[in-house]
Amino acid sequence: MKSKFRYTAYLTAVGCTLGAFLLIGFFFEYAVKPTTPILLFFIMCAFFVFVFIVFLFGEFRAKIISVEITSDRVCVKRYLGLGGVNVYPIGEITGFNTSDLPSKVKTYEYLYLMVDNRKIAKLSEYYHANYKDLKESIVANNIKNLGFKPFSNREELKDIFSK
Repeated sequence: MKSKFRYTAYLTAVGCTLGAFLLIGFFFEYAVKPTTPILLFFIMCAFFVFVFIVFLFGEFRAKIISVEITSDRVCVKRYLGLGGVNVYPIGEITGFNTSDLPSKVKTYEYLYLMVDNRKIAKLSEYYHANYKDLKESIVANNIKNLGFKPFSNREELKDIFSK
């Protein structure tokens, strides 16, 4: 079973790319003006860089991933499926946790594949069109359900800056 992306994954990719160009444009537009207050300029740059890092490493690297599940292995490609391939034998995977992420429209379920205490893949209803099929495939391969874990922004930030 191979994952399929929803339009939200592609919109995030386009938004992050545009954001990077805006950050560069903002920097060059205001860096050369002597009337720009230095403190305000640095605060704005720091904010844009932080947002870009969160999207690049938090969303692209960790959540917008391509996953292929077979009877003997799980292949994970990060960065919208354009990154390198990480292959994990099914026997190495210790289980999966699920978590709910509430939004204004609905609550999205996230599934974290685990090797020991390390998250190797995050699957989500928000980014994956065939999330339910992927989850069924994981259960069908006898990967242990480690239970529900409440969503934590602190854990998400920790995941961005680890690995």
